[in-house]
Amino acid sequence: MWYVIQTISGQEHEVCLWINTYVDKTYYTRCFVPLYEDVWRKEGIGHISIKKMFSGYIFLETDTPEKVHDALKEMPKLTVLLSVKENTGRVFLPIHKDEESFFDNILSDGIMRVSYVHVRKSGKLDMIIGPLRAYEEQILRVDIPHRRAIVVIPMLGEERSLKFGLWLDKDPKIDWIEEEKAKLADTSKGSSMNQERRLDNIWDWKEWKKINEEKRNRITDEDIFGYKVGDYVINTTGIYGDTPLEVVELLPDKNSVKVSVMLFGGMTSVEMEMDKIVKIGDAS
Repeated sequence: MWYVIQTISGQEHEVCLWINTYVDKTYYTRCFVPLYEDVWRKEGIGHISIKKMFSGYIFLETDTPEKVHDALKEMPKLTVLLSVKENTGRVFLPIHKDEESFFDNILSDGIMRVSYVHVRKSGKLDMIIGPLRAYEEQILRVDIPHRRAIVVIPMLGEERSLKFGLWLDKDPKIDWIEEEKAKLADTSKGSSMNQERRLDNIWDWKEWKKINEEKRNRITDEDIFGYKVGDYVINTTGIYGDTPLEVVELLPDKNSVKVSVMLFGGMTSVEMEMDKIVKIGDAS
């Protein structure tokens, strides 16, 4: 099954490299950061750059999430394998089957390629080749001048808007696109988009929303970050001795928290890195 590791935006590739280098390969099948081909124009011609699909998230395929969770404790960066605490222990949350199918449909070697589109004079699409083809019904907006289509998908417990890069006839030729165009020409000259074979794209939105709403309601700040507002911690550097300090704010993007400290006769908040504090009761 596929699980999600959350980390600080900008550290996704570093975390994935650490996992692929130091975590026992028998614990997981693969770890990857989903990427996509973004399109930008120069003098009206499309160019491709590679970008992250979901900032702050890494995807991992494993049958033993508890072993991966334990291994991540050794990592020097903030990483959280999404889970919740139940009476019977910690329960790790795999992504929904429709979310997994989405990745299977669109990714090639971990990258979502551009989608070729042919545009009528009216501005409507009459042909799509590539990952966008399976998700025509979820298109919110097509922006030909900026080479993008915005699609709504279910992902990570929310309905998200995802950008698909678009490629046109006037852009440089890409071999796999030309091959697909040739196949369509062979099977039916002037083939329309409706005549193309499409991937299965039947989502049970009602089921997906119900399951992920329950999932969101069960996840707490403590599940994600290890700390929550109101916790008492000790600074391990010794600068505050053994004085318990109350957490008053979480700063996950900075891998830190703010704690309440007595200073110059009054209470003030001080930012501390998460790896330099320990929650009271967890010191062992």
